[in-house]
Amino acid sequence: MAVHDFGNTAESSLDLAEAAFLTLAESCAALGVNGADVPGMADRWFGLRELRVELMRPQMSVATRNAVWAFLLRSRKVDAWKVAAVGMAMPALRHIAATLAPAYRGDIADLDAEVLTGYVDVLAGLPAGAQGIPVRLVFGAFRSGLVEVASYRRRGVEVPVLDAVPRWPWLDVRWLLAQASERAVISPVDARLLLVNRVRGVALAEVSARGGTPGEELAVRRRRAERDLVAAVVAGRVGLGTGGGQ
Repeated sequence: MAVHDFGNTAESSLDLAEAAFLTLAESCAALGVNGADVPGMADRWFGLRELRVELMRPQMSVATRNAVWAFLLRSRKVDAWKVAAVGMAMPALRHIAATLAPAYRGDIADLDAEVLTGYVDVLAGLPAGAQGIPVRLVFGAFRSGLVEVASYRRRGVEVPVLDAVPRWPWLDVRWLLAQASERAVISPVDARLLLVNRVRGVALAEVSARGGTPGEELAVRRRRAERDLVAAVVAGRVGLGTGGGQ
């Protein structure tokens, strides 16, 4: 089953992709990874569902995780492995879609389809020797979701751009803020504000009390910075490319 076929239905593309992954995992015991072939993994067979769990474990080293993803990338021309590669990232894809949904005024199935398409498009375009494979794949899904929501944003609702960033082991929101600051999308001061308030969860009232800046001013700066960040990601001014370099 080709992953792009999921977009030709009113049902959620992510639900269909997950169903295809689970069916594949249960019906094809031969599809998986031999841990003996991957440095850092136990010397035994890992089926698809167990492999997905392993890839999320904090104990797995970056090198081991990258080796598994490199194998998935090399295997992508086989439809079954393409479905497997999508399934491995389903927690991140669902996070992106679910977090962006409240700001979207279109059909949620369309948003799901765009998130999935962004992921699959990067999967198809990455060169075999690419670095940071899972990060690039998931960022493609994240950017595609932002493009869709920015085009059909619900009036009066801000796009939760930072909340929609899937956390470890997928993306690092601090890196995104640092890059946005370095490229003059937002100021270093506003990058710090977003980090403290949105990422660390410190209330604006407390930030105001600490620094002496009125809370209303902080709220205005936060809204402007988040809108600028969304626009920059959508325009490709910040983020990851689909090439092999960093």
